[in-house]
Amino acid sequence: MSSIKSYQQARVTKDKNFDGKFYFAVKTTGVFCRPSCPSPIAKEHNVEYFTSIFSALNKGYRPCYRCRPDLNVDYYNSNIDGSKIVSEALKLIYDGYLNFNSVVDLAKKFYISDRQLRKLFNQNIGLPPVKVALYHRAIFAKKLLSNSQLSITNIAFAAGFGSIRQFNAVYKNIFGVTPTDTKNKTSSSNVPQNNVLYLKYQKPFDFNQILSYLKLRAISGVEQVTNNSYSRTFRLNNIKGYFTVTNNPAKSALELKIVTDNIKVYMPIVNKVKRLFDLYTNFSVIRSIFSKDPILKQGLINNQIPNLPVSINAYEVVIRAILGQQITVKAATTLAGRLVKKVNITTTNYPNSLSHFFPKPQELLTTDITNIGLTKTRQQTLMAATQALIKGVFTLEMSQPYNQFINEFTSVKGIGNWTANYVAMRALAMVDAFPASDLWVIKALSPSQHKLSQKQILQIAEKWRPYRAYATLCLWNYASKMEE
Repeated sequence: MSSIKSYQQARVTKDKNFDGKFYFAVKTTGVFCRPSCPSPIAKEHNVEYFTSIFSALNKGYRPCYRCRPDLNVDYYNSNIDGSKIVSEALKLIYDGYLNFNSVVDLAKKFYISDRQLRKLFNQNIGLPPVKVALYHRAIFAKKLLSNSQLSITNIAFAAGFGSIRQFNAVYKNIFGVTPTDTKNKTSSSNVPQNNVLYLKYQKPFDFNQILSYLKLRAISGVEQVTNNSYSRTFRLNNIKGYFTVTNNPAKSALELKIVTDNIKVYMPIVNKVKRLFDLYTNFSVIRSIFSKDPILKQGLINNQIPNLPVSINAYEVVIRAILGQQITVKAATTLAGRLVKKVNITTTNYPNSLSHFFPKPQELLTTDITNIGLTKTRQQTLMAATQALIKGVFTLEMSQPYNQFINEFTSVKGIGNWTANYVAMRALAMVDAFPASDLWVIKALSPSQHKLSQKQILQIAEKWRPYRAYATLCLWNYASKMEE
C-alpha cells in the first residue's frame, strides 16, 4: 500500500497508531490535525497531507484545537523519512542546539557545509534549519504556556527567543493568537504549581521501573532517588542547576521542576529528561515484533517492553561503564561516588543531597585518583578514555553512526565491545546497539549445554533490528528469570 493510501485509510479510521507519523490539513478550515482527531471526517478532496508539523505550519495551517497536534504528539524524529543527516540534525535542534550555536556549527557536526545542510532540509521537509528551529521554539513555548505556570517572559527566553517582542510576533504569526491568549485559555487547575512542567506520557508507563534502575545507580552527591522522585545536578553550556522529577498518574505526566541560574537551559533539559524516562519511544511498534518472538517475549514486563533510560550526561556513562567492568553495579556506584568527591566540584545553596556536580573530562584529567580503590589498569583506562575524548579520537555526539562510534571508542586501550555498546545504549540513545559479548545475553540465547559464539548471537539478533538495544533489555530480564 502506498504512503498516501495508508494515510487516507488511517485518517478515515482515525487510527491512533499513525499519530506523529503524518498530519492532515483541511483546506476549508485552515487547520491541521493528527490522524485520530475526533472531528467529523473531511472530504478527501479538501485534505492535504504532511509528514511533519513544520511543513503544515509553513504552509500556513494552524493546529486544531480539538486534537492539539502540536501539544499531544511528540513529533521528535519518527515522522521524518528522509536523509539520516536531517534526522540527526533535528535531534540537535529539538535539544536547543541552535539556541546556542549557528547553522554553520550544526553543519560542521556532519562534515558538510551549511549550504548542503539547508539543501538537505529543503529536500526532505521543505524548509531550512533556521525555520524549523523557529517553529520548534514556538511549539515548545506553547507547551510551556499550556503545561506550566511560568511567566510569559520566562517562557519566551526558555524557548530560545531573543526578546519578548520577537516571541509575540512569531507566536501570533504561527498560531494566529498571542501567547497571552493561549495562557488565558489554559485552566489553572490543569497545570502544575510552583513553576513545575508537565511532561506527558502514554500509558501504560512504569515510572517505578525506571526509578528502581536509577536508585541502584545513583551517585552520592550528584543524584538523589526517593520512593517517588528523582533529582540530580547538571552543568550544560556553562549553565548550572538541578532538577526533580515526580510522577502524576492522574495527569499521565511527569512533573519536572528545574532550578537554574539561566532559564535558556529549559529546552535541552526537558528533552534530556524525556530521554531519561524514555518518553519518545513508540513502544507499540516494538511490542508488535517482540511479543511474537519466543525468546524476547520471556523478557517483557507485564507484557510491556522494558524502558531504556538514557543518561543526561554522556561522559558520566563512559566513566560508569569503565568503573563497572568486571564488578557489581553497587561496587561501581560506590567508586563513582568516591571519584566525584575526589574531584570535588561542589554546588552552592542546593539541597544537602545534591552537593556535587559530576566532573568534566578536563577536571578528571587533572585529578589524582590513585587512592579511591581503583586497580591500576582501571585508572589507566579511565584516563586513556578521557584523553581520547578530549583529543577527538571518539566523540559522544548522538548524531554519529553507530558503527563509527563503536570502532572509534574501542580503539582506546581497555575499551571492549561490551563497554562500547553499553555506552551507545545508555549515553547516546543508539537503539540498535547490541552487546553480543554480554554474559547475560549469552545465557539467554544459549541452550543449556551449548554456549553460542558471538557470531551466532549476532546472526540471531539480526531479526531484532533496528531495536536491538530493547532486545538486550528483554534478554537481561529473561536471563534474570532463569537465575530464579
